[in-house]
Amino acid sequence: FCHIYLAEKEFPRGFTFDTDEMNFPTDGLCFDGLISMIDPPRATVPDAVVKCRTAGIRVIMVTGDHPITAKAIAGSVGIISEGSETVEDIAARKRVPVEQVDRREARAAVINGGQLKDMTSDELVDLLRTHPEMVFARTSPQQKLIIVESCQKLVSLSWGLRDI
Repeated sequence: FCHIYLAEKEFPRGFTFDTDEMNFPTDGLCFDGLISMIDPPRATVPDAVVKCRTAGIRVIMVTGDHPITAKAIAGSVGIISEGSETVEDIAARKRVPVEQVDRREARAAVINGGQLKDMTSDELVDLLRTHPEMVFARTSPQQKLIIVESCQKLVSLSWGLRDI
């Protein structure tokens, strides 16, 4: 949090601050402090994930959290297994750009709402098929529905393949 005193003549009560236009000063600010909040998963979640996996149920995390937060939580509850890597992890380990990593090498994937918005239905189904550990972050309610429909499509495709 920061504070700065604004002249009432330039910024009267009801003034509309626009972060796109930056119609307010951004220099000369004084740092006042920082606040942090934690909302940990319930203590029973890791055991529930293990029980689901043992029963053959795949657990996918869909959240509105930031991708970094979502990945950390997924790791702490076992949705992303210890030792599983995302494309970004592999790129960091190999010290190469993400674009040079074969996406099929990654067991886990963390996809944000912006990436999901740019995907076709088939791309999403393929992503679900090739990454057994999935986390979707910063998703909207509409995107959550798209994820569920893609999971249903993947299951119906799998059932069809088993019948052949």
